[in-house]
Amino acid sequence: MIKNYFKIAWRNIRKHKGFAFINGGGLTLGIASCLLLLLYITYHLSFNHQFKNLDNIYVVKNNQHGDGQIYTFEATPGAAAAAIKAEVPGVVKSIRVDDYNAGSLISYKNNGFKKTGLYADSAFFSMFSYHFIEGNALTCLNLPNSIVITADFAKTLFGNANPINKIVTRNNNVPMLVTGVIDNIPANESYQFDFVMPYLQFENDNAWAKGPNWGNNFCQTYVQLKDPGSLNRANSILRSLIARHDTGNTNQLFLFPFSESHLYQNFQNGKAVGGIITQVHSFEALALCILLIACVNFMNLSTARSEERAKEVGIRKAIGSSRSALIWQFITESLILSFISTIAAVVILVLCLPFFNNLLKINLSFPVEDWSTWVLIISIALVTGLLSGSYPAFYLSSFQPIKVLKGVFRGGSGALSIRKVLVVVQFAFAVFLITATICVYKQIGFVQSMGNGYDKNNLVEIPIEGELGKRAEVLINELKKNSSITNATCISQSITQNGSNTWGFSWPGKQPKQQVLVDMFYAGYDFTHTTGVKLLAGREFSPDYPIDTNSKTPSVMINETAAKIMNLKQPIGTIIKNGDQQITIVGVYKDFIWGSPYYKVPPMVTYCDGYYGSVLALRLNQARSITANIDQINKSLKALNPAYPPTINFVDSEFEKKFENEKLLATLANLFGGLAILISCLGLFGLAAYAAEQRTKEIGVRKVLGATVRSLTGLLSRDFLILVLIAIVIAVPVSIWVLNKWLQNYQYRIGLSWWIMALASIITIVIAMTTVSYQAIKAALANPVKSLRSE
Repeated sequence: MIKNYFKIAWRNIRKHKGFAFINGGGLTLGIASCLLLLLYITYHLSFNHQFKNLDNIYVVKNNQHGDGQIYTFEATPGAAAAAIKAEVPGVVKSIRVDDYNAGSLISYKNNGFKKTGLYADSAFFSMFSYHFIEGNALTCLNLPNSIVITADFAKTLFGNANPINKIVTRNNNVPMLVTGVIDNIPANESYQFDFVMPYLQFENDNAWAKGPNWGNNFCQTYVQLKDPGSLNRANSILRSLIARHDTGNTNQLFLFPFSESHLYQNFQNGKAVGGIITQVHSFEALALCILLIACVNFMNLSTARSEERAKEVGIRKAIGSSRSALIWQFITESLILSFISTIAAVVILVLCLPFFNNLLKINLSFPVEDWSTWVLIISIALVTGLLSGSYPAFYLSSFQPIKVLKGVFRGGSGALSIRKVLVVVQFAFAVFLITATICVYKQIGFVQSMGNGYDKNNLVEIPIEGELGKRAEVLINELKKNSSITNATCISQSITQNGSNTWGFSWPGKQPKQQVLVDMFYAGYDFTHTTGVKLLAGREFSPDYPIDTNSKTPSVMINETAAKIMNLKQPIGTIIKNGDQQITIVGVYKDFIWGSPYYKVPPMVTYCDGYYGSVLALRLNQARSITANIDQINKSLKALNPAYPPTINFVDSEFEKKFENEKLLATLANLFGGLAILISCLGLFGLAAYAAEQRTKEIGVRKVLGATVRSLTGLLSRDFLILVLIAIVIAVPVSIWVLNKWLQNYQYRIGLSWWIMALASIITIVIAMTTVSYQAIKAALANPVKSLRSE
């Protein structure tokens, strides 16, 4: 019997190839979209899950009170790790990790490579279970000059030779002993690095990091608990840890599961409120909706053939077939089509993955060797086949053979109503996706149009490393002399990245309980001329004023937000304090964006550091071509700093990276929204075909009585237009509520204008009517003789 079901089902599919292609095509697109979204979701949900003790590992978070709210960040004092291990019961390990300036030039013999590094305590590899190809995880970081490298980096440095105990040179002057080789770091891991060094190297590189300075937060601290059940007790002790060691310091530490640190990055008032997890949940809902839309289309297209299948059902029932046998027959057809569609979807998925990875700049892979993947795919095929085939099976098997064989059968109005409801839901979803896509792109455009406060065009940055730290002034003078640049300045970090901040500033008139978090960075001479930041008052730093770099009473510049918060009527010449240090304001510059472009610019204070810093910003000479300028900079860098490969970053490209997350969201909404709309149109196509089939004789009569093709097309399209309008009425308020909630995440945000809803509605109507019009015109052009000759 089962063999017979499959044989008849396959014959029906082969007999109606066009129908099967459209129906199967909708399922294929739906399943492929669902699988692709599930891969993306799994990529984020599996972040850091390769570690064995993941459930026992916690990252130490830091709650800082001020401005009437709580700021949460991962930076902790360097002394916190040892104190936690000593004072908190149940702690197995507590380690420090830092990637500040850890990128280094690693050389072996005559070959040098700039790679990304990490500083970590000796217990790093016993807490995080990286797979060691060579070396011992427990002892590899015990020596102060040891270094652990990844497999790819080992291949780059040593070829096929054994790397263990070989000496490499860091930054052209520090010998390092290779003590371990680990597998390459997966893409879905928080830390991406090529090598790991002992934390002692960080303290040697940065003298300020030594000693128990509880007021300086600069490293990440990780804790491994013996039992996750002791988390609450540990957090109760941690809350007062800093205060016990630094009287008056109100910062509070707490442990947060490392397994959730990638997903929950947004905190409000000390509590996790979302982050990437919100995006993950959105795409889970999108995957489910697209799969349901594909199933609904199958139902619509299957029941659209009810007139044709009715005679088959009538004859089968007349010769003794039971309803259950007919149900299984129709479900078997849908299962066969579902499995064929699933196979096609997997093929499409594999073929599209490289394009998808390139589009989203991630590294997804199809886990062919994982048996759970195939279980999931087979489950999706089964569920899709059963879900999409159940309603047509029960509906078609319910036909009464007497009415069917007498020719008086007509499809039930109840079935038509269900299909109309499903189409309304489909297009309400389509309206929402179109609205969301427009809103996301509009939000990105709005922030980009606000300006960043400096001229990012023809502005490049190079890292100050090696000999360049002592010869920055020589490079600047040489490049000015050969007309490659017009201005240059040293900065403590890239102008596109925010730096450190402090609560320690005070000024005349500051209220005793007033707390303001002030961002601070160091800049060199000609800062405003080089970057294009507008100087509003006073002067900028200059070698003509030695007081600018005076360590006891230095000069500073502040931004306009700082001037407003300090309420200084004449800021130039005003003496303010950073802790106990007196500093003099010599300039006020216009606000510029250096953190997130979606949030208000914080108050900023800039110190002068002369020709020292981490980054050298260069204003290219616009009178020459960019290529000529870059070639000359490369030539000069090779001459002055020969050990380091030249690295030149264009600031405009770096600034665009700030919009990557929103652009990714817009791209995914655009891509999968388009697929959802395409699948919805297939469903509408099926419903239009069904309606035309039901009204064939009515159309014939109307044509005989003189109806035009235009009037008949309008008659058939009107019902569908009403469905789309109902979908719009439902979708608009839902879209407004959801998108307003999303926009609340940004301090700089657009308002939801009426035209966004109108444009989304018009696009939906045009797409829907274009889909329906084909069937409507086809029915209107049909010869009435064929439809009326049996009357």
